[in-house]
Amino acid sequence: MVNLRSGRQDRLLVIMVWLLTVVVLGLGIATTSPILLVWGVLGLPAAVFLSYVHLRDTRSGPPAGSGGAAEPTSAEPTSAESGSTDDSSS
Repeated sequence: MVNLRSGRQDRLLVIMVWLLTVVVLGLGIATTSPILLVWGVLGLPAAVFLSYVHLRDTRSGPPAGSGGAAEPTSAEPTSAESGSTDDSSS
């Protein structure tokens, strides 16, 4: 499985999400526009979740629980393939 990790360059995207959320919410409050208020209120939990994921993925060290057990080593598929070719030739 692919190991997706946030990089430092993703910080700009997180800042942009927070900036747009605050602007939309501020405009919604200032103009009392219901649609802007809805988008601003929906944007807040999304920005918090995005920040949590970004901070979690930019920590130093491997993530807890990965342990490499889910990733097969290169020797395992080779031995399985050689065993299956022996069975098919018999």
